[in-house]
Amino acid sequence: MQGTEKEYIEARQQRSKVLRKIMSLVGGVSFGGTALFGMANMFKAALEEPQQVETVAVVSVEEQLQKRVQGYESVLKREPNNITALEGLVRVRLEMGDKQGAIAPLEKLVGLYPEREDYNMVLEQVKQQIKPEVEK
Repeated sequence: MQGTEKEYIEARQQRSKVLRKIMSLVGGVSFGGTALFGMANMFKAALEEPQQVETVAVVSVEEQLQKRVQGYESVLKREPNNITALEGLVRVRLEMGDKQGAIAPLEKLVGLYPEREDYNMVLEQVKQQIKPEVEK
């Protein structure tokens, strides 16, 4: 009886080894196929002609600055003493070359913060730059 039991166990272990080998082979083939498929698509895409990239309409610098001015002005309608919006408005108007438009927010900043020398200094510089233009 022991002989048949031993044979049965050996046969079962043998089938188990065969099944493990088959499963390993199937797993390896699946992994390899997936990897090859991915690499094939990668090389196929690399060999194809590059697609034309659509050009985005370029917004002019002037339009961007104007949008920033509108944004700062909308904030100032809600919060007239917002220092960030006032400073931003001054900065953008000076970038646009609108020195006359920068005076009002600068004067408001000087009125709100008279201790800030930088506001006073910038206001005086802008006013001095406007005088020669007015005299011409």
